[in-house]
Amino acid sequence: MHDYAELYVDLCVVSMRATLNKDFAYAITPMKIMSWPVGTWPLQDYNILSAMRAIFTIFLVLLMLMIVQLEMYLDSSDAEKNLDGLVLITCGILAMSKILQFRIRPAGLISNFTSAVKDYNELNDQEKRVIVRRHAYMGRVAGISVVFFAYFGSTLFMTLPMLAAEEVEDIVNVTEDNTPEYPIPSEKVMELIKMPDNLYFIVFIVEYLMLLLTSNGNLGSDSLFFGIIFHLCGQVEVLRLEFSRLSNENEKAKEHFNVLSKRHVYLLNLAKMLDDTISSILAVQLFTSCILICTTGLQFIIALSVGNIVMVIKTFIVLSTLLVQLFAYSYVGEYLKRQMEGIGDSVYFCSWYDIPKSVAKDIIYVIMRTQDPVYLKAGRFFIVNMETYMSIMKTSMSYLSVLRVMINA
Repeated sequence: MHDYAELYVDLCVVSMRATLNKDFAYAITPMKIMSWPVGTWPLQDYNILSAMRAIFTIFLVLLMLMIVQLEMYLDSSDAEKNLDGLVLITCGILAMSKILQFRIRPAGLISNFTSAVKDYNELNDQEKRVIVRRHAYMGRVAGISVVFFAYFGSTLFMTLPMLAAEEVEDIVNVTEDNTPEYPIPSEKVMELIKMPDNLYFIVFIVEYLMLLLTSNGNLGSDSLFFGIIFHLCGQVEVLRLEFSRLSNENEKAKEHFNVLSKRHVYLLNLAKMLDDTISSILAVQLFTSCILICTTGLQFIIALSVGNIVMVIKTFIVLSTLLVQLFAYSYVGEYLKRQMEGIGDSVYFCSWYDIPKSVAKDIIYVIMRTQDPVYLKAGRFFIVNMETYMSIMKTSMSYLSVLRVMINA
């Protein structure tokens, strides 16, 4: 009978480990798919191969920026092409900044992802597993949403120029050879370097690869960040659950409370590491998002007024991507703040009146610490939350209204 009991326990342990492995894969796999190709995956070996992936990505993004800037210099009269170039240059700069930041200063991400691996290995409570799984789902939704819009936008940059060219050819009935259309504005550059026509397909594929790597470096890095932030929020909620379960355990109460207090400090340090990692990038992100929302919104209004359906679709997708990305950062910052503040409420509503007085007195310090909110900050001074999102939206709409009046005048 004793052997059967041991066998049952072993089977339960194996089943639990298999479940946790599935949960870990569920949470980690999307982030790895997005970050590994550009060399920013925190759990990789930081060797020459990972460095080569990052260098290759940065090289292609830099090449794209050079081509777009030269194209804008050679053909500055095409406002539509210049606005497309502005979007690509901004996204390229953000992609390079995030890749370089995550490669040069990966300590915060490595610490958080290493902690996540340990958290999944030590997860042994069904209620906690549900919490962690729910936050993994939230991370997947946030990451997949921004990446979907990015890839869809990249594909539109590839297909819409061809559709536009066919539409013009049908309407005007052009008989002479047309200039080849490329995924990024580069027609004049290709003419300048006398690119052979038989290499058109190769150039087309390389430029599309540039767009995909830019999307991975920019919004793919965002999905990596969102995923680990949501995992951290899940661990904070687990800690809130542990604090709410505090009860009179005599001599063990003090020891248990000390463990929870150290865990609270540990999670605060992890949050600070993530904030330090993303702070400088967020400053550029918010500034460029405000500019691009204005310019793309103006482009959308002009295209709608002249009936340019191709540009309406393209600008709508670009504008949607910008808004989704900005909303995701704002929501993540707001959610992290609320979760950290919730620890104070959990401690206050626990059975503090039924535990030793020495422990009850220490509870005050935990509550005091939660009164100092944890924020995501852009440039260490601009708080990123839902209020920030509304403020940027109002500012962008105000500038957009001014630009529209100036165009109409």
